[in-house]
Amino acid sequence: MTTDQRPLLLLFTWMSPAFPTGAFAYSHGLEWAIDCGTVRDAATLSQWIEDLLTRGSAWNDAVLFSRCWQDDPGMLNALALALATSRERHLETTQLGRAFRIAASVFAPAILQDEEIAYPVAAGTACASMGIGLEDALLAWLNGFAASLTSVAVRLVPLGQTAGLEVLRDLAPILTATAARAVAASLDDLGAITIAADIAAMQHETQPSRVFRT
Repeated sequence: MTTDQRPLLLLFTWMSPAFPTGAFAYSHGLEWAIDCGTVRDAATLSQWIEDLLTRGSAWNDAVLFSRCWQDDPGMLNALALALATSRERHLETTQLGRAFRIAASVFAPAILQDEEIAYPVAAGTACASMGIGLEDALLAWLNGFAASLTSVAVRLVPLGQTAGLEVLRDLAPILTATAARAVAASLDDLGAITIAADIAAMQHETQPSRVFRT
């Protein structure tokens, strides 16, 4: 029997940097961290992303994404929006969520129709509705998050393309471990302590000269 590869192909499409969510326009506060020198090379970038994945906003989003296979999407969306720690974080997740919903509706018209939808809930709901496996979907989504922030640093630090790829290579065990934790997590496991990253997102709101929207 031949395995149906259509869900996997759909996952490749949705998590591709070319999928029209406009993720390239957002830095998740990283632009400010680079501007003030907190993130200045491959090592500090890798640590910054690792902290977000293991104990920050990306961890919370991973848990919310994974719960889309079991819990009410409306409840998860309200919780995701409440967990946005600043105006720009709210802007980022809702604009990415809206763009993802519009683009993904070509394939999955049943995506949650809330006026504002957080990106992890939009993506998780779409993947679940199309029969994409949770483990594969979450790992691809987390990899996209890490790749987007690495791309920001490649342009702004600046890091070379090779250095950026080395960061992603070194983050691979963190990505797989975070995905495994999130798959087994409940909503009680939500929580973030990356205060510096939250402050960076707030400071970016008034940063005099900037390239990215967040």
